[in-house]
Amino acid sequence: MTQVPKKDFVFRKHMSIGEVDAENDSRFLHDCFIDTGDFDVLEDTHSSQCIVLGRTGSGKSALLERLEECHEQVIRIEPDELALKHISNSTVLSFFEELGVNLDIFYSLLWQHTLAVELIKHKYNIDTPSAKVNFFDSISALISGNSKKQLALKYIEDWGDKFWLDTETRIKEFTDKLENSLTSSVGAGVPGIKFDATGKSLLSEEQKSEVVYYGKQVVNNVQIEKLAKIVNLLAEDIFTDPQRKTYVLIDRLDENWVEDELRYKLIRALIETIRKFRKIGTVKIIITLRTDLLDRVLEKTRDSGFQREKYSSLFLPLSWTKEQLETMLDARINALLKYKYTNSEVSFSDVFPSKIDKVTSSDYILERTLLRPRDAIVFVNACFNESQGKTEITNAIIYAAEKHYSVGRKESLEYEWFVEHPYLGKYIDILSQKASRFKVSEITKEELEPLILELIDTPKENEDIVVKVANDYFNSEYPKSITHLSKFTQNLLYTLYKVGVVGIKIDGTSPVTWVHDKTQDLAPSKIKSQSVVYIHRMLWRVLAIDKRS
Repeated sequence: MTQVPKKDFVFRKHMSIGEVDAENDSRFLHDCFIDTGDFDVLEDTHSSQCIVLGRTGSGKSALLERLEECHEQVIRIEPDELALKHISNSTVLSFFEELGVNLDIFYSLLWQHTLAVELIKHKYNIDTPSAKVNFFDSISALISGNSKKQLALKYIEDWGDKFWLDTETRIKEFTDKLENSLTSSVGAGVPGIKFDATGKSLLSEEQKSEVVYYGKQVVNNVQIEKLAKIVNLLAEDIFTDPQRKTYVLIDRLDENWVEDELRYKLIRALIETIRKFRKIGTVKIIITLRTDLLDRVLEKTRDSGFQREKYSSLFLPLSWTKEQLETMLDARINALLKYKYTNSEVSFSDVFPSKIDKVTSSDYILERTLLRPRDAIVFVNACFNESQGKTEITNAIIYAAEKHYSVGRKESLEYEWFVEHPYLGKYIDILSQKASRFKVSEITKEELEPLILELIDTPKENEDIVVKVANDYFNSEYPKSITHLSKFTQNLLYTLYKVGVVGIKIDGTSPVTWVHDKTQDLAPSKIKSQSVVYIHRMLWRVLAIDKRS
């Protein structure tokens, strides 16, 4: 096929088919949005699927950007603007939680309060004290005969003295009221107490029990019943127009908006709150979550009764096929080159060579991705960058671009999984200079022990399952050490499989299993000495893999 570049065409500096983050990719998202079927589901307020799940770069934020572009009634809530660090820094709340007072009800109440107020404020344009008064007057008249809904309205009024101000101010006020209730109630029951770490250390066991008792009473009586009526009020009297749909969007929950332990509890409480708000048929609260973050939330809040099965109907897992990614690349390349550099439609195959290493260029590039849009965009941009000043993209240019791309993908994986696996980079390096596929039995004790010695001094807070089994091996004696080394190998390879670095062929009759293959299930115990490990092509260059195998 004849390529687009002509004598007057030259690839220029900074040519790009998009940015890696949706927030800075507005031009291409607008012109080249590819609907894989997820957008219609997300847009439908009657559909329960409202928690967008996917790995980094899978298009979660892009879906929210598209939704905001297509609808007028959209409320954005930014986690880092919610003053939740105020909760994290609260010595009073820390004091009670460390003594065993469960604050989960408060976290759930906090989200319910925040979402209810944001919805009402948005619908009635409440931005002044007088606007707030007008709202309460009109709604009070509407529900004058319903005592339960009047109670709900009274709740909002009692807790919303600064109703028309920003979310941060309201959350601080809300938290301060709980702190005051806790200190006054417990202070009356246990006089002279100091609500900080020093005060906690001075308490007798009997006093601690009293503090926990009074604290639980306060938290459990935070007007839960009144708040439950608010959802009914919103559903039956306020958000009743089926033609006027409202979306509340919460993105970037995986960022550092609050310290991790509190973040997991708040996310769990948010998911539970979303479920309650599903009762409002014209409102949809949509959040995005990385799949690994959801798994950590499940693990860290397990004692709180959070079960994934109860919420599975809320999840919208994202995935892309090779054909969908090819369509995306065609659209973006056309948007970049059409009209500006040529007068006709342009596709991927017009710009890239027809074959590279006996496969099509699109196959070559997509085989080196985790089937995520971001990976494909980054690789193509790298090819454009290597083509500066040239009139066409050659195989040599793609090879050169692949080297930079491969280094970047390794760094990206390490960053993506840093919280759960801080030493992932060391785990990946164990594959350096290996064959592209090899048997598990080919990983020798001599290769593993230097890594184990590096891991055994890991601080407790950075310990993952690989570090744990490394310590088990180091502290064991023969013959148990053989079993522990085998467990270390299994968990090391399973971790590399989980993040997408390797695929595993369990035995001679099984297919190669990759983490994105939803039809397969893998556990560390299934990985045997005769299982075959396949290193993902995206890391071949950075790890100097021998691809001749």
